Amino acid sequence: MRGFFSFVFSRLFISFLLLAAYIACIILLCIYLPSVLSVGAAAAGTFILSSAAALRAMSSNHPAEYRCGRLFLIAALPLVGAALYFASALRKKPDWGHLEVSGEARGNCRYYPDGSEFFDDLFAAVEGAKESIYLEFYIFSDGQIFGRLYALLTDALKRGVEVRIIADALGCALRLPKKKFRALRRAGAGIKIFNGLFPPPLSRLNYRDHKKIAVIDGAIAFSGGINIADEYADITRPHGKWKDCAFRTDGSAATFFNELFLSCWEGDRECVLPPSAGDKIIPTCDCPPEHTGRGSAAIARAIYAAERRVWAFTPYLCLDERLFAAFEDAVRRGADVKIIIPAVPDKKAAYALTCDCAARLKERGADIYVYTPGFMHAKAVICDDDCFLGSYNLDFRSMWLNSECGALFKGGITRDVADDFTECLRLSSPFDVKPKRWAAKAFRLFGPLA
Repeated sequence: MRGFFSFVFSRLFISFLLLAAYIACIILLCIYLPSVLSVGAAAAGTFILSSAAALRAMSSNHPAEYRCGRLFLIAALPLVGAALYFASALRKKPDWGHLEVSGEARGNCRYYPDGSEFFDDLFAAVEGAKESIYLEFYIFSDGQIFGRLYALLTDALKRGVEVRIIADALGCALRLPKKKFRALRRAGAGIKIFNGLFPPPLSRLNYRDHKKIAVIDGAIAFSGGINIADEYADITRPHGKWKDCAFRTDGSAATFFNELFLSCWEGDRECVLPPSAGDKIIPTCDCPPEHTGRGSAAIARAIYAAERRVWAFTPYLCLDERLFAAFEDAVRRGADVKIIIPAVPDKKAAYALTCDCAARLKERGADIYVYTPGFMHAKAVICDDDCFLGSYNLDFRSMWLNSECGALFKGGITRDVADDFTECLRLSSPFDVKPKRWAAKAFRLFGPLA
């Protein structure tokens, strides 16, 4: 059902509706317009509006793929496409803040190859919290996992611990445990729902808070790809075995994630990271529409610096041109390029794009595998002895439209991530899907807008 909401509120779905409406309008104009003069005036007005929309779209700061998708809509739907563009461009921007950081991030890190270990450590940290508990997740879903968390948060509030929660409206659609959230509010917890579910064009659901952050007492931080839902602990299996990963850190790295949460809660912030011991990590975050492309750039730099291997697992392989070129270049340099994607998809349109991108990379020499036990939701890129972990999927939406977070680990837990990748590779089989090229090209054009 969440996939249905994602499709209904996507621009791809709206574009198809508007195309049908535009064709109907043309038919009605041909039937009812009384004179050629009226047709000429209507055509001139449409041309002026569409030209203005095209010029504004071309001069925007968005990547070329996104601008091309918008320009195609304006050209294919000269009147309604332009109106849709202006309605989208002139809407109020998302209300998350921006974080500017200086200083070096270090911390003692731990890697979690599955949800059960992650939740055990997270709940233990929540149970021992003395000052604050900050939780920011794309999905909060009622079930056993949230039930355990709810009990711990209730106890923490009784102890006088500050509890703040941020949830994304679309991610939690039809899954949000509303009664328990109301009970937490009454007990003193602060709760914010990001971007309420309003119909287009009033909504801003194209921008989503996809981060996964838990910070305890400002001293311990958890992040990665795991949400608060039963499937992430392999309690339920909507798409076969659910493979995911996450990490924990302390020190100045935890300070970064604490400040990142507060920037979304309170607004723009500046932070100087204090000196600390531990492994060096380079954290990053994206806050669209102005502050974007940082995750894409961090991963691209790591791939270009790799000499021996570039291994990745991701639920969606819908690369922007920057990352596609980086993977292609790694293959040409002779690096061992391996990517694992799901065998069981959760969104058919995204999987069609994933298969198309996987086929193109395979043609260029990359080794692509499908995780046969079920759905690969883990997000990691290993480049020689470094690795990038976080909430970023390898798709256009994560890199350019969502609010995301992640970190490049310089050594540290890379060996644990590589061991996990090797185990996943043992359970995977070579990718052999041959996508229909005509459909793939259409999806590739509209993919950045979906």
